[in-house]
Amino acid sequence: MSEEDKILGSSSDDNTGSQTNDRDDDTNLKIRKAEACKEQGNSAFKESDFDGAVAAYIEGASVAATVEGIYRSQVARDVRVACFCNAAQARIKQEAWSEAAALCSQALEVDPKSVKALYRRGLANLQQKAYSESQKDFKRALELEPKNSELRAKLAEAERTEMNDSKKAKGMNNYDRFANIQLSDDDEEAAAAAPQVPKVEPTPTLPGTPPKSSPAPPPKASPKAASPAPPKKVSATPATEGTELKPGTGYRYWAKGASAPRVIPQKIDPSTLAQAEVPKDASAWNAAGTYEEKDQTAWAKAHLAELFETCEAELEGGGSIRCKGVKDVNGDCGIHLVRGRKRYIFDLHFKVPFEVDLSDSDKVFTGAIQVTDFSSEDQSDWEADIKWDERPPASSPHYGPAMKAVGKSIASGVVPDTVCHMVAEGLKSFLETFKAR
Repeated sequence: MSEEDKILGSSSDDNTGSQTNDRDDDTNLKIRKAEACKEQGNSAFKESDFDGAVAAYIEGASVAATVEGIYRSQVARDVRVACFCNAAQARIKQEAWSEAAALCSQALEVDPKSVKALYRRGLANLQQKAYSESQKDFKRALELEPKNSELRAKLAEAERTEMNDSKKAKGMNNYDRFANIQLSDDDEEAAAAAPQVPKVEPTPTLPGTPPKSSPAPPPKASPKAASPAPPKKVSATPATEGTELKPGTGYRYWAKGASAPRVIPQKIDPSTLAQAEVPKDASAWNAAGTYEEKDQTAWAKAHLAELFETCEAELEGGGSIRCKGVKDVNGDCGIHLVRGRKRYIFDLHFKVPFEVDLSDSDKVFTGAIQVTDFSSEDQSDWEADIKWDERPPASSPHYGPAMKAVGKSIASGVVPDTVCHMVAEGLKSFLETFKAR
């Protein structure tokens, strides 16, 4: 800055302020454009246009990457991570596993603690049989979210799949190998000792030609001229005293006596299943009723949506609270038949959006109950987090009534006439209906 600028000052300060405002406007414009690209990608994703979605997400990430300086850099970083993670999910839908893993890696370069990027890269690596990398991603994600049951399930699946593939590579649990068992030494010796009878081809006879007379048999040798019989060869196969060993006998490993027949698995004929007597609660494929698993996940998702679709209650001081269905349902649900006894196994987590409409407020406050632990292991102490999308400020007179209307927990001892109470009652109803199936 020149001496004149230092003295006058005002002109230089005005220029600096103008440049700052221009830079801020440019930053806001870039962030809005990046978010618009992300929304465009979301719309394409919902229409199953995954290539179009990926193109929009990549453009949004590229625009967000041009934001410079400290100002709103965190917002731009979050947009970039979201775009890369969403693009990876689109590639997962297309089963393009290597591209999905690469997109997640780009997201992790921006935010190494992105659980969503670690989880989706772990899925992609698992499908590519990169078990070590997959397990590292799931373990790192569990360090960041130790209570995430879905991460624990995927880590166990990766370890189990790696172990099964290792067994297959070593030939363990592969019963087809028994079809290639060779005969034992006893079988080969018996086959070699058996007399070989030469095959005699018949001589063709022309029509009208009298048959040739058979040559006279050679004279029998007298008993005195007979050559001594060769000593009888005895097989090395163990025999009970007094039992004569016959040619062609032997063993295959543990099967003594005659060579064991090869056992080849046979395909089940569905027509024979209709004739089998099926125990109660077992299917035709499990006529013995020993073990069977029936997947109920699709039913669980539909029933949860039905339970919370029209859930509403009036508040004591006026106004109302209501649930708005369910979102992001993940986990498993199934009925296991073990020795004729049903076991109801489930582990689910999902969101229940809600609205709080106070009588003396023009605004409707919204949020979601994040049910993080709804499982068959603990049916009395379910866990949930309350996430507000829009709530009144702490200084507002509506803050206390809104917080009271939502409640604090869905576990035992929940306060009646609250959103948490409605969610807890819905989960109890789900459990009763599930056990009645």
